Amino acid sequence: MPRFNRAGKDIGRVLEWLLNRDVPDGEIGSALNLAKATYSRRKDAHDYPNYAELTALGESFGISARVLQIAFGWRGEDELILLDVEEMHQYIDQAGASVFSIEGVRISVEERRDGDGRLATAIRTLVEAADPNPDAANTPKRAHKTRSSPKT
Repeated sequence: MPRFNRAGKDIGRVLEWLLNRDVPDGEIGSALNLAKATYSRRKDAHDYPNYAELTALGESFGISARVLQIAFGWRGEDELILLDVEEMHQYIDQAGASVFSIEGVRISVEERRDGDGRLATAIRTLVEAADPNPDAANTPKRAHKTRSSPKT
C-alpha cells in the first residue's frame, strides 16, 4: 500500500490538487523516468513515493520537493519552519485547508504566543500566511482552487 499525506491523499491526488488539473499516471511515470507498466507496479509499493521520487516529481511539476517530503512523512514536521510563503501555501493546499482552519487549532496556537514550540510557531506562520486577518468579518479570503469534474 503506498504512502498517503496527512489528509489521506495519494501522490496523484496531491499533484492534481496542487496543479489544478488531471495528472495521468503516464505523466507521473515520465517524470520519474519509468515506463508506464513499471510505474503501474511501482505506485502500489509500500514505500511509494520515496524521498528521491518526491524530489523528481517536485522538480518535474514545479512544486517544492521539501513540501512533498514533509507531507508524505520523509521529513519531519519541524521542518515546516523552513518553508517560504509559496511553499507554505503549497503545504496548506496539499493538506486541505480544513487541517489548518479548525478553530480549536487556531485558538490554541494564538493563545500560546509566549513559549511556543517550533511546531506551534510553524503552524501559526502557516495559518497567518493563508489567512493574515482572520478576525476581519468581511475580508475576502484567499480564493480556493476550483476543480473541474472529470470528463467521462
